[in-house]
Amino acid sequence: MTALVRSRRGAYVALALLTLLWGANWIAMKIALRSSDPITFNLHRTWIAIAILFAAIVAQRRPLRPESWIAVIVTGFFQTTVNFAATTMALAGSAPGRISVLVFTMPFWTLLIAWPLLGERVRGTQWIAIALALAGLTLLVAPWDWQGNLAPRLWAVLSGFGWAAGTVATKYFQRARHFDLLNFIAWQMLLGSLPLAILPFVLDVAPTRWSVTQVLLLLQVGAISTALGFLLWIDVLRHLPAGTASLNMFAIPVIALLSSMVVFDERLRPLEWLGIGCIGVGLLIVSLSALRGSRALQQAAPLEGG
Repeated sequence: MTALVRSRRGAYVALALLTLLWGANWIAMKIALRSSDPITFNLHRTWIAIAILFAAIVAQRRPLRPESWIAVIVTGFFQTTVNFAATTMALAGSAPGRISVLVFTMPFWTLLIAWPLLGERVRGTQWIAIALALAGLTLLVAPWDWQGNLAPRLWAVLSGFGWAAGTVATKYFQRARHFDLLNFIAWQMLLGSLPLAILPFVLDVAPTRWSVTQVLLLLQVGAISTALGFLLWIDVLRHLPAGTASLNMFAIPVIALLSSMVVFDERLRPLEWLGIGCIGVGLLIVSLSALRGSRALQQAAPLEGG
């Protein structure tokens, strides 16, 4: 299997395609969850992606064994067990727009977690970004509104936290050695899915209502968005700085929100729009910091969430 991206110009095209793909993925997951329990759906999409990623490792004749068992176990728990599972639980109970925005508070969690674990102090405008994110998070979650559907919003926040913890774990373990990214992603996804595989045996999980549409949606989410998306992401990182590539995080929730407004007629209250605006400005501040050479993103680009 040869590289999917062969030049810097191709990397920018791939990044734009990847941003659209991951933005639309929220809509596909929401539709698929109408016919599948979130636990089962998460396992199915993850297993499809795992099979394709390991097939790519074999086809490219890369080392099959993980370079660090501890690294893939720890990262897999946060990136796959927590992040993937919490995302589907959140989507099962709410519209994709506001959920995607809450999940994409990940960069702010990353700044806070990296401080004690990596010694990367929060500085200057990053404090402004965190304050804006906290204000936006509060407005979107609306903990005072107990009459609303609070659980999906809390699952979304947990997803963003898990994604951030997985990103910090990746960077922490890469300080000692640089891992083959494809091998690392495949193994953390495999090991992270194992705890989830136990859940159908201990919980009352409804069977999937299979149809041609459901199979196609599962293939889109598992094979195209997750597996092909990660392969494209790896190739993009070969040609573009991690900070530049990570700017796609700014556009993905915007695409998800606009798509949800069209497909599901999702409507937000004024306070929710204000919260999204606060988070958006905070993300822009973090993104501009990344372009200026932020160590937190330049040395270890985050694995994609959702």
